[in-house]
This record gives sequence, structure tokens and C-alpha cells, in this order.
Amino acid sequence: MIFKNAFHLLVDNFLMNYKLLLYKVIVGAITVALSMAFLYAPLHMLLTSRPFEDLMTLLGDFLQAIVSGDTGFLNTFAEEFRLACSVLLEYLQDNTSNIVLFFVALLLIVVVSRFLDGIGNYTFGCLIGNKMSSYAKTPFVVNYVGNLASSALWQVVYVPVTFVYDLLILGLCYAFFLVLLNIISISFLASIVALMFSVTLLLASQAIKLTVFNDVIPALVTEKARLREALSKSLHFTKERFGTLFSTYLVTAVLILCTNVVFAVASFGAALLITIPMSYLMLICIQFVSYYTYGQKKYFLAENNIVLPKEKTQENFYDDFEV
Repeated sequence: MIFKNAFHLLVDNFLMNYKLLLYKVIVGAITVALSMAFLYAPLHMLLTSRPFEDLMTLLGDFLQAIVSGDTGFLNTFAEEFRLACSVLLEYLQDNTSNIVLFFVALLLIVVVSRFLDGIGNYTFGCLIGNKMSSYAKTPFVVNYVGNLASSALWQVVYVPVTFVYDLLILGLCYAFFLVLLNIISISFLASIVALMFSVTLLLASQAIKLTVFNDVIPALVTEKARLREALSKSLHFTKERFGTLFSTYLVTAVLILCTNVVFAVASFGAALLITIPMSYLMLICIQFVSYYTYGQKKYFLAENNIVLPKEKTQENFYDDFEV
């Protein structure tokens, strides 16, 4: 029910995708500008180095071997991959000072990008919340400026925590991939299984993260709650509620991955201009629909489609709305 209503809400507010796309483009332009200013020189040195080119060539051959079924190459891939990584690490150790400066600058740019991106997601949450509570259409800029303090405060907490979490998960996926390559004796099977389980682990970890922080933005937006109260509300789970939300986010993450990959290949990348903002907006819709559902709140799903909680069907519907 949550997924269905969230998708219905996404379709009813489809025009928001174009605003979200524009905002992502602006954030992307800022990120590229910062990267060109601080990362171009060390990155050019790294990308044109022989060890890095050899590693990229090996990974490209690996993907081609999976598609073509070249078992001869796949049988030797694990050893060649470890050797290429060790050569690249030796090269990085010889250029430690430049690499440290590069990664410090990269870290700061990624944090700034995620901070701006998160403020945008918060603002679009405000737009969705306004549509659900009173079917009001409010300007993006007004919501962006009006909620800048609360959205920035939330990002100060959310960005560092999730950044460290994502790094740990990526490291775990990488380690898991290498372990499976060593455990399974048939290299072709090992490569397929390792990729499958690594992607599964990555998707499951993102579903957990989205589930844990599901209620924070809706609580901040709809109830004007303090950040501590919103976090407490988000972390208060029942077994049934956690399982339902996790399942919903996991299925959504899988569908988002498949949709973006399929449409990107079919349209030579053009469809990503639609599917990427839709992916973000779908996750925001799930946040608010689940929050309203478990909070037994009435909400507009569309102009002539009102969702009523089962326990409160005898009440005056408009009593709970902010007009």
C-alpha cells in the first residue's frame, strides 16, 4: 500500500521532476567547478599514470569476458586484479603528499555536494508535504529559503553520519567481493556470485539507512518538530513497521537500479534526465506516505483522491488539515 500510494503521489506531482532535475544540474555544476579548481591537476596525474590505466583496462576486459563468457580470462582475473591493485598502491605510496591533498579536497567537495543535495531533497519534501496536507502548490524558492535553517541543521547531522556509513559499506562490499573470489574455485562463477552478493549488500544497506531515517524530514516538515524529537520519532520502531519499511525501500532500490540501467542503455543515457530525479522523488514520496500512514493522518493523494485512516473515518476530514 505504501509503495502504491507513493507511486500515485509521484505521478500526480510529476512536474516536480523537472524542478528537481534543474536543482541537481545546478548542484552538479557547482561540484564540477570545485573539482576543476582543486582536483584537476592531481586527478590528471592519477588518471594518466600507467598503473591506473592498466587497472581500468583489466576491469574493461573483465566486463567483456562476462558478456562473452570468456572463461579463460575469468580463471586468471582474480590474480591479475590483485596484482594490478598492488602496483597501483605502490604508485600511490610514491606520491603520498599529492594523494593526501587530493583526497582531502575530494572529501570536502563530496561533503559540500551532499550537503547541497540534501537541502534540495528537504525542500522537495516540503513541497510534497504541502500537497499531502492541503493540496497547496508552493514555490520552490519560497520553501528553500524559508526552511534553510532547519534543512541545513539536519544536513549537519545527516551528511557526516551517512558519509561514514556509505564508506564502510563500500569497503565491506569490496572485501566481500575479494573474499568470494578466493573461496569459490571456479573463477567465472566466483565473479558472478561476488558481483551479485556485493550489489545485494549495497542495496540492503541503503534500504536500512532509508528505513532508520525515514521519519526525520516528515516530522520536521509536517509537525515543525525539533531535530532531537524528529530523530527520536524516526528511531522508534515496531517490528512490523521496520520490516514493512525495509521491504518497501529494498524493492524500491532494486527497481530504481534496474530502471536507470535499462533506460540508460535503451536511450543511450538520455532517459536518465527523467529517471534520476524520479528516483529521488519516489524515495521522498515513500517517506511522507509512510509517515502519514503510520501516524494515522489524512492526506491528499491527488486532487480528488483522499486517503483516510481506517480508525478515524467518522471524523470531519478537514479538521487535521492546515489550510
